Amino acid sequence: MKKNIVSISFVLSILVMANLALAAEPLIQASFSTNPIIVNPGNDGYVQLTLKNSGTAAASRIEISHVSSDPDIIPSGNWVGELNPLGAGDSTTSLFKFKVSEKASPGLHTLTFYIDYGVDSTSRSINPNAIINVQSPSALELTSIEPSSLRPGEKTNMTFTIANKGSNSIANVIFTWTSSGNTILPLGSGNRVVIPMVDANSYYDIPVEVSVSPSATPGVYSLSISIQYSDKSGANQSISSTAGIIIGGETDFDVSLQESTGNTVSLSVANIGVNPVTSVTIRIPEQERFSVTGVTSVFLGDLNPGDYTMASFQLTSRNITQRIPTRGNVSEIINMTEGNLLKVEISYTDTTGSRQIVQKEVSVSGLGVAQFTANLRQRGGGLGTWTYVAIGVIGVIAIVVFFKFVRRKKK
Repeated sequence: MKKNIVSISFVLSILVMANLALAAEPLIQASFSTNPIIVNPGNDGYVQLTLKNSGTAAASRIEISHVSSDPDIIPSGNWVGELNPLGAGDSTTSLFKFKVSEKASPGLHTLTFYIDYGVDSTSRSINPNAIINVQSPSALELTSIEPSSLRPGEKTNMTFTIANKGSNSIANVIFTWTSSGNTILPLGSGNRVVIPMVDANSYYDIPVEVSVSPSATPGVYSLSISIQYSDKSGANQSISSTAGIIIGGETDFDVSLQESTGNTVSLSVANIGVNPVTSVTIRIPEQERFSVTGVTSVFLGDLNPGDYTMASFQLTSRNITQRIPTRGNVSEIINMTEGNLLKVEISYTDTTGSRQIVQKEVSVSGLGVAQFTANLRQRGGGLGTWTYVAIGVIGVIAIVVFFKFVRRKKK
């Protein structure tokens, strides 16, 4: 009985040892990483291959027998050959260099490794894939913002223009903008715009109605721009940029005739805009209907919004006497002197430091009527003188005709 038990135990031990020997085998697993993660066409990259023996026996033989790749992925050097053996639980890393063709299309490209491994004469094979993400350099960019300056309290339409300078269309573009301190805010919509498609080598305009804070101090403010889209591989891409926009800048003026005494006219100049201005000067330029006697420009200084000041000039209307008709009634003559527009120029320095010029026209018809009357008097009297001369001539003719008629009747 004892001999039987010993025999059975011996047989069982042999079976267990045989099973253990059969179960002890290598198991090679592969993983990849690329550097850089995204490779641009025409650039080089690296594939890092990591092999780990997760089995219970050593892999005495490991060999890369073949590597296949997309045509746009070009291996550099010899990737085929034997690798070092791996004990159970060990791992090893190998680095392989490649080049991306300059004509490679954006997207995911594949490298397939054919790896054989085993113990002695045994052999197994795995065919892991390395993925190369090829993308062109950032194709979307912000090219312009119009207008480049805004005024405090102003409501206006701004236009952001983006350009796709790549060779492929880009879909589902998300454009977002914000201003520093919320000085500029969108009206009627948010600051996030979804663009279905931007064609290759094209521009896309994004119109936005905005309002500027009335309390905004003149200066340069920053706009933060974010453009997000998905590339051909499905990966999310993000482009961030900062642009500057001027708040302040130009203003507007109102010029009117304040007083006219003889040839002296006094003009009122008011800053009717929302921006302060400095070094304001008013000037009477050369023009057809008026000439200036004495100074042609007056320095007015600085004007805040709502401020006004005065400037006086000595003016003379040109060629008024030549415009007096030899025949005509009083209303026709006076109408020729009414509605005279005096051209003036206002130059100033705006809040950006730029010199600006504004042209205005001021009605000084009163000056023309006064000079017209004076010119008539210089010619020998007013309008009544012409009337009396005509009556006298008609009277003389009437008397001559009457005496001739009487003489004939006596004969």
